Amino acid sequence: MTTSIRASFINLDVELESSEDLAPLAQHFGRRTFVLQCGATETEPPRFRLAIEALTDGQLECDPQRCTDHFLALVESLPPVLQALWSGCDSRVFDYGFEGGRDAAPFAAVIDAARVSRVAALGVDLRITVYAYREPEADTACAETCPTCCAEVSTPISA
Repeated sequence: MTTSIRASFINLDVELESSEDLAPLAQHFGRRTFVLQCGATETEPPRFRLAIEALTDGQLECDPQRCTDHFLALVESLPPVLQALWSGCDSRVFDYGFEGGRDAAPFAAVIDAARVSRVAALGVDLRITVYAYREPEADTACAETCPTCCAEVSTPISA
C-alpha cells in the first residue's frame, strides 16, 4: 500500500535582477537570509542576480506567512541607499515553492490581502512554483530542523 504524502510549502525565494551589483543587499540582510546566489550573470552586458531564502534563528523558515512577513520587514526597513538599490532592480519576485505531494488532500496556503498589498507596494511580483513529488533521500535535515512542514516528507526539493 502506498503511503499518502501531503503537499507542502518548501520555502520562499526572493529573486532580484539588476544592472547594478546586488552584493550590498546580500551583505545587509546578513544572517537573516540564506544566500542561494549573488553575483554577475554571464550575459552581455553583465546583469546581477540575488536569490535568498528567509532564516529565522539560523533556520530556514517553513511557513509562507512568516516568510512573507520576514522579507517585508527586511525590505521595508532598508536604509535609503539600499532602498534605492532595491527599487532600481528590473525584477523583484517572491517565489513561493511547494512540493506537490502524492495521492493526498489538497494543500492550501493563504497570503492575506494586507500582505499582498505590502508586497505590491514594494513592486514585487508573486510566483508560485510547484515541484513534483520525489521519493525521500537518506538526508533528513529538513525534518530535523522544521518538523511542521516536513513531517511527512524527509527531504525538501530545493528551488
